[in-house]
Amino acid sequence: VLQHCRLIVICLSFDLPCYFFISQIIRVYSPWRSTTVGSWSNCDSNFNWNGWYRLLYYGMNIRMPESCTTYDRCSTSITFWLNGSHPQISDGIISRQACGSWTRGCCEFYVSIQVKACPGNYYVYEFINPNFCNAAYCAGTHLEKIIKSFLKL
Repeated sequence: VLQHCRLIVICLSFDLPCYFFISQIIRVYSPWRSTTVGSWSNCDSNFNWNGWYRLLYYGMNIRMPESCTTYDRCSTSITFWLNGSHPQISDGIISRQACGSWTRGCCEFYVSIQVKACPGNYYVYEFINPNFCNAAYCAGTHLEKIIKSFLKL
């Protein structure tokens, strides 16, 4: 926890990953990452993952699915999902496997990532590059519902 003090009287506590995430994720997490979207050739190993990422879509919080995703979804072949539940704020930073579903099972491939729950009901992820294609981190099926409700506005 970083302390930022102004005039030595008012100190604000910042939980680094929660407040210093990389906001450019809005450009990265687009509708094609939804588990309801079919296969394509998107590949996260082509993206330079570096730091903590908050998953947003039009300003709304989204998160990785916590159960096996079907392969050939999320506009890729190998679909990464979070193997385990998302943490509580009191858990701090936790390690989780991001499992890659493919033809032989739900966790045929995996990478280790870090996850943290943040005040405001969102999560940040420290993703790493999968060292193969075509694989991508997925956003849950609720993303499709968010998109549909947003389009009705």
